Amino acid sequence: MRPYYSINTDGTSSTNLQLYALLQARRYWNELSANYLQDKEATEHLVERCVFIVATLGLSVSQLLGQNDPAPPAGNIASPRAIWKRFVIQHGVTDVSTDEFEKFIDTYDACRHFGVSSDGLGHAKLEPLDFEATRRWYEVAYRIWLAVIKALRADPQNFIEEIDVEGFKA
Repeated sequence: MRPYYSINTDGTSSTNLQLYALLQARRYWNELSANYLQDKEATEHLVERCVFIVATLGLSVSQLLGQNDPAPPAGNIASPRAIWKRFVIQHGVTDVSTDEFEKFIDTYDACRHFGVSSDGLGHAKLEPLDFEATRRWYEVAYRIWLAVIKALRADPQNFIEEIDVEGFKA
């Protein structure tokens, strides 16, 4: 059996980096939601927190896909976009559209590559990232995780620890 997440750190133990990132995104989302729903105007660092949550969600998705590439390349790890396309084809995933995935990755890239860009749009890409947009991106990342875990669980060759992905719903 092949685990869907294994990184041996010292030869005897392993870690689940992508699940840890998802846990942190949920933790920060829950904190932000509680603050925002209690008092929108008093919510501190709203944009920064939204960027952090989306960047952490994107990291978890990127790592999840990187660990489960249906056709890993001989050299560098492929981009999340390339892996997603292969994953969709191999597993017939329809729960998240390619367009939705592309937009999520674009937003994730804007968060992790924040800065001035040659086209002048670097900062502008994050202007629409508010509480409601972050909620939508959280939901998309959640559905990506559900689709990947569902597809991997369908293969008896995969060993998947019991995780409650449904418990991550926003």
